[in-house]
This record gives sequence, structure tokens and C-alpha cells, in this order.
Amino acid sequence: MPNFRYTAIDVEGNKVKSTINAPDEGAAGRLLSGDGFIIQEIVELKGADAGKKGFSIGGGVGTKELILFFRMFSALINSNVTISDSMTILQMQAESKAMKNALISIKSDIESGMPLSDAFSRYPKIFTPLVTNMIKAGELGGILDVVLDRISDFIESSAALRGKMFLSMIYPTVVFIVTLIVVGFLVGFVIPRFAPLLKGRALPSNTQFLLDVSEVLQANIVGILVGVAILTLVIIILMTTQATRIYIDKWKIYVPVLGPVMRYGAIVQFAKTFASLLESGITLIDALKAVGDTVPNLEAKRLIAGMNGKVLAGETLSSALRGQKFFTPMVVAMIKIGEETGLMDQSMNTVGELHEKVLINKIAKMTAMIEPALIICLGGLVGYVAWGLVAGMLAMTS
Repeated sequence: MPNFRYTAIDVEGNKVKSTINAPDEGAAGRLLSGDGFIIQEIVELKGADAGKKGFSIGGGVGTKELILFFRMFSALINSNVTISDSMTILQMQAESKAMKNALISIKSDIESGMPLSDAFSRYPKIFTPLVTNMIKAGELGGILDVVLDRISDFIESSAALRGKMFLSMIYPTVVFIVTLIVVGFLVGFVIPRFAPLLKGRALPSNTQFLLDVSEVLQANIVGILVGVAILTLVIIILMTTQATRIYIDKWKIYVPVLGPVMRYGAIVQFAKTFASLLESGITLIDALKAVGDTVPNLEAKRLIAGMNGKVLAGETLSSALRGQKFFTPMVVAMIKIGEETGLMDQSMNTVGELHEKVLINKIAKMTAMIEPALIICLGGLVGYVAWGLVAGMLAMTS
């Protein structure tokens, strides 16, 4: 079906630029006019441009907006509102232009006969492959409203988990940055002011060390900044290579204090995503493949891919997990119970809930250990600089 790029004014008076699928230009105009748009321009896309999305569609859709969208969509479907009418209502309620424009095109795709999951899959920056797979399962199983509600629950719980892990690192990061700024100010600005007064005097070793460091920094500041920039660039390049990321992801879970948080965070994400997919009616093989694409840890991703291969070869999932060190024995035990009872989705939900409680405790423990250690180390560094300054002033007065 032809793809048309249009420019129009929506019902709120905003200028919209996007694309729409329709049999012809007249049909595209009627679809847009029916949604209350004042059309300014419609151009059919041909050749390579025909496969491109509207340039105002893409990112810019927040987690809260996605959660609200799926909650409202589920309520509308549960109230027997058609999908096409639901898209119209939701498009009017959308906060971001990205979501608004996407829903306009999705509505036209649906009215042209495209399944909802396929229409959503055209906008992977807004609706992830995991979401479109769950919607497809809901369409096939006739439980679309239930699946939409589960999607909103899943997005909400995933966002809450990310928030907890992010907040646990804010305080140590702020303390570290502030301390570096203070030390840099003392060594780079305060100490050089004292240097002319202290030259030629017998100084304490710590004061002399600070003066030497200050002189080296002042004399080589350009070279140091260039070296730091080059080192940062090298690290960024290494982090973009697959081999480096695999090596880091494999060993960072064994780092004391921080490693267990990384490990349990990945396990919770795996369990909750796996449970949501199974509850939506997706087969175990497809669920394993989909959940592997959502786990950020490459070592966990490699293990899940290996599990999928073993299951395809005829092994049970619990036996495919044996011998690895990433997933806890509880995960293996609960998967085995799920296989024996036929309630794998409930077992994985239990795994997610139990490991999330452990994760919260480990985050609290990590914070309790890192904060005092960081304050002592960085406070000691600031104290050393201050002590050097005071010792220098005492030497000057004597």
C-alpha cells in the first residue's frame, strides 16, 4: 500500500509532519480529515523514501506516557471500543508529538487491514519488540485487553527497578565529584598562591609534595588534558566493541559489593520478562528468544541463547541451566517446579519477586558499605591537602 508524507494542523492547532498508509492520495486525505486534521500538504513517497517513517516519529516518549497509554488502551478494549476508535481517542490524549503522530499512522495501518502488532512494530523506538510480541500473542489468544494491562505492569515494574539501582549510585557519585572539585581547587588554585611565599624554606614533606604536584599540573595542564581526552576516547571505543563488553559483563558480576547487585538485577529482569511473555501465551522457545534480546548483560544473553539451543535440542529448561554460575540455584529449582506443575509463568513470577527482595537488600547493603568508605577515603584526601596547607603556613610563621 502506498505511503504518503503529509503536513497538517491537528485539533489542538499544532503543526504535524508524519506519514500515513492509504490506497491513494484521496483516501489518505479522508482519513486525516476524519481525525480532525487540516491538511496542508500530502506527497506520495516513492523508491527508497517509501520505507522511511515520518521524521517526527521516533523517540521522545517517556515511560510514564507509555504506562498510561497501555492502561487506557486496555480499558478501552475491555469496554468493547474498537481498536480504530481507541487509536483516535488515545491520539487525542497523547502528550508527546512522537506518540501522537505514531498513533495516527497506526490507525491508518489498522484500517488498511494490518494487524495491530505489525502496525506497532513499525515504531520500534516507541514499542519494543518485546511489547509487539506480547500484543501479537494477545491478538492470537483473544486476550488483548489482559495483555495490554500486563504490558503496563511490566513497564512500570521495570522502570521502578531501574530507578532503585540508579538512585543507589547518586549519593556516592555526587560525593566523589564534589571531592574532586574541592581537591582540584585547592591544588590548582589555592596552593599556587602560597608557593611564592614558601620558596626557599624548609617545608614538611606533605607540603613539599603538594607544591610539586601543583607545579607539575600547571606546567603540563595541556598535555594532561589531551592525555585524559585520548584515554577517554580509547575507553569509549573499547566499550563499543563486542569482545570488550562480553569480557566486562562476564566478570563485573564477581566484583565485591557491586557485582551481586548487577547479577540480581539481571536475574529479576529475566524472570519478570519471561513470566510476562509466558502469561501472554507466547511459547517457551519464543519467550526465551525474546527475553534474551531484553537482558543488557551480554554474559546472561549468551547463557539464555545457549539455554534456547539446548531446549530446541530436546532438553528441559532446568537441565539446560545446570552447570552455570550466573543464575542462582533457586532459579533452577523454581523452573523445575514450573515444568513439573505446568505453571512456569507463576514460578517465574515467584522467582522475580523473591530475587527482587534480595536485590533491594543488596542495594541497601551496598549503599551502607560504599558511603562510609567513600567518605573516609575522599575525606582523608581533602584532609591531607588541608593538612599540607596548614603545615606550610606554620613553617612560614616559624
